[in-house]
Amino acid sequence: MALQAERDRGTGFLLLPISAGAGVVAYFTRAQETGWLPLLLALCLLSVMRWWLRERYYWASIVMLAIFFQLGMLSGKLETWRYSTAMVGSDVTTRLTGRVVGLEAQYSGGWRLTIDVLSTQRPVLRYAPERLRMTARDIPAQTEIGSTLTGLVRLRPHSGPVRPGNYDFAFNSFFKGNGGNGFYLGTPALAESTSINGVGATFSYAIATLRYIVGSRVTSVVSGEDGAIAAALISGQRDGISERTNEALRNSGLAHVLSISGLHLALAAGVVIIGFRMVASLFPSFAARHPIKKYAAIAALFSSAFYLALSGSDVAAQRSFVMIMVMLVALLFDRAALSIRNLAIAALIAFITAPHEVLGPSFQMSFSATAGLIAAFAWWSDTNSGAFKEDKPQTRKNPTRMKKWLLPVVATAATSIIAGVASGIYSAYHFNNTAPFGLLGNVLSMPVISLIIMPFAVLSLLLMPLQLDWLPLQIMGFGVWALRQIADIVASIAPDGNPGIIPSGAILNWTIALVIAVICTTRLRALSLIFVLVGFLFYFYETDPDIMIAEDAKLVAVRLNDGSLAVNRPRVSKFTMQNWSKAYDAHAIVPPVVADSKKNGTYSDDAFYCEEKICSITLKDGRMLSYTDEPEMVNFACNIGDVVVLAVAGKELKCPSGDKLIVTRRELALKGALEVRLGVQSTGQQALKKMRVAGERVTPVFEPDNEHSLGSEDDFPDEVSGLMHIDMSEAMRTHENANMDDVEHASSQITMPVSLAGAGRQLYYNDQLTYSVGEPQRPWHLYRLYSRAARGLADYAAPKAKTDQKLSE
Repeated sequence: MALQAERDRGTGFLLLPISAGAGVVAYFTRAQETGWLPLLLALCLLSVMRWWLRERYYWASIVMLAIFFQLGMLSGKLETWRYSTAMVGSDVTTRLTGRVVGLEAQYSGGWRLTIDVLSTQRPVLRYAPERLRMTARDIPAQTEIGSTLTGLVRLRPHSGPVRPGNYDFAFNSFFKGNGGNGFYLGTPALAESTSINGVGATFSYAIATLRYIVGSRVTSVVSGEDGAIAAALISGQRDGISERTNEALRNSGLAHVLSISGLHLALAAGVVIIGFRMVASLFPSFAARHPIKKYAAIAALFSSAFYLALSGSDVAAQRSFVMIMVMLVALLFDRAALSIRNLAIAALIAFITAPHEVLGPSFQMSFSATAGLIAAFAWWSDTNSGAFKEDKPQTRKNPTRMKKWLLPVVATAATSIIAGVASGIYSAYHFNNTAPFGLLGNVLSMPVISLIIMPFAVLSLLLMPLQLDWLPLQIMGFGVWALRQIADIVASIAPDGNPGIIPSGAILNWTIALVIAVICTTRLRALSLIFVLVGFLFYFYETDPDIMIAEDAKLVAVRLNDGSLAVNRPRVSKFTMQNWSKAYDAHAIVPPVVADSKKNGTYSDDAFYCEEKICSITLKDGRMLSYTDEPEMVNFACNIGDVVVLAVAGKELKCPSGDKLIVTRRELALKGALEVRLGVQSTGQQALKKMRVAGERVTPVFEPDNEHSLGSEDDFPDEVSGLMHIDMSEAMRTHENANMDDVEHASSQITMPVSLAGAGRQLYYNDQLTYSVGEPQRPWHLYRLYSRAARGLADYAAPKAKTDQKLSE
């Protein structure tokens, strides 16, 4: 039986980290925080059941999976409790004194600093965060790691996902201990440095100082963007790289090169192992008496640990180091280094050290690619070993010179295909990018990375204390230049690989399919095809949203029939708009039309029309969306629109008529960005009661009214449409002080032929609303409760001054 064969091969052990990972995901994706008591009680109960079922293998195995699922949830809970990061809740201006623990020069100019908060003044923050990410246009020339800076700053809370399912800055910053971000209002001043207490803090500052020195040395030897990329590969500092280069690397499938992870640590460890054994071979008598391979593995383990610390010990690098460490330890004990069991052990360790990374693209892409490669290598080895057993030795032929040259190319191509397919689903989900020519980019760049960039990066680090690193850094810089050229060429010919939105149901089914294909060795692998097909069903039946609203309520986008996005502002957030354009596969961005443009004959129905501080647009179902950010225009916006976005301060904002979809600034501040999918269901025999003025169009709404019925259902055709041309600005001037009922009464007095849509029926709209955060009940989202928008208060502007001296006065 297939199940018995899988049991004999130890497949059950591989399910344990998978179950633990599912528990981690379940904990972090819950809408509400889970208490300690339910988790511990459930674990105790499952442990008793496991002991009771100890003689029933299959039932005991199921209970064991449930235990690891519960352990995964406990791991997430423990990590959340361990960090408990204090976070900025609202914009605030204060005088900040803090110690510099991170210092990076930005490509566009200025500096990005990581600051440990020492004190705040005017006002003193009662719940001040311990660490902040700040930017400054200029800093004192003597600033270095460990320096203390003081100055007036504007602090801001972290933003949430720009759309549902997207990267959550607040979530990831919470688990980095980063409580907020902001910028200096002027140039900060150096203050008297305070002593650093604790061995751990002293070590951290020493590593940060070393990172800054190494990065500065690399950029001083290798100038320009090549130096910035070389510094990123060695010290992990990536702020000096332009967006153009980042985009080229993403489109060519080489974005993983900039993220210090498994590839870099594996290459660095490989260079150390090969170099150590080459040096040892120069002393034959020593090499013959000692286990050189194990010595090389120990040297590689220490060098990988140093590289991890130098790169900033990012969580992704930590996870990669765990994988490398497990494999090197396996070498020390004469076990197979590259096996799926070692990968499972590495995953379990990762769930203990940084469980929140399970939800991140780095963890998902790295582990999926590694698992796919290990499974493919095991299948290839089993296939060839069986063929060699059947083949006679004398019939085997030595490979020709052509095959020897082609073998590395074919191996690299196969590796790129397997890793690309395994990790590509997560790249599409998180980044809306599949890099169709990623295979070509990786095949062309891998020799440059493995033979030029990484070996000379390791050599430059070894020679840097002796001031002999100039030549290897120059060679590394040449490799980086060649890498950029490859990325530019491949990106220029690569087609658009944007798959649009990948629904969570699709990614879940494809993950299950990948797990089955990787861990199973029998015909049970065929089950993965079922989940692949189900995932495609989720993907193809997912509908794009019709309305997108940013969490600050300033930006609203409406999807048009041609796939483009109409926006309500001429100047929009570049980051948000780029993300929306990719995710929703928008062909163009349609700016709003102002009142003067209409008079000049440039008005279009497929755009927001803005007049008198109100913007409106006709939706695809005939309803009108209205938007305003002025409190005095709320009633008019309610009268105009069937879908109303009120970007004004207040807690109890609502329209007098209750049959409208209303989205308020406070609601978005609490729940995050919003996607609206329009839906309609018609029912009943109704009569026409009133019509609402909607810009240049009248949208009929049908409700039962026995006194003012214009006729029965038979008096009207099933589908009729029409326009009533009204000067909205004139209506507003006429009823400047009128309420909404007065405006509706005035509009009903206009007598001119009007065509009706769906007369005799009332339409009930079942719109689907999806928020990016939902109710803020998790620790990393509680700061939303204290924002000015959530408290119904208006924003206040930061103080303006020319110098920091004036600001302090």
